Amino acid sequence: MNQLTLTQIRDCVNRGDRTAALTALRAAIQEERITPRDGIELMLAIRQGSRPAMLEAVETMKWGLPGAYRYVPKADHAFA
Repeated sequence: MNQLTLTQIRDCVNRGDRTAALTALRAAIQEERITPRDGIELMLAIRQGSRPAMLEAVETMKWGLPGAYRYVPKADHAFA
């Protein structure tokens, strides 16, 4: 994935602006700078994850390994 795109997404996450991060990610998927499968997983992490989970997802994408990151949301109510 394009490092400039990842930097832009990471900056949005650091500012707490999920909307801007998702917009940048959608553009990257549409312009084929990221594969749809990896893009969807990163999108899930950005939409549902905590800030540390979002930053971990972005950092893992920097490695450039397809399928390197798997975000699995937890249902807190299932363990109560």
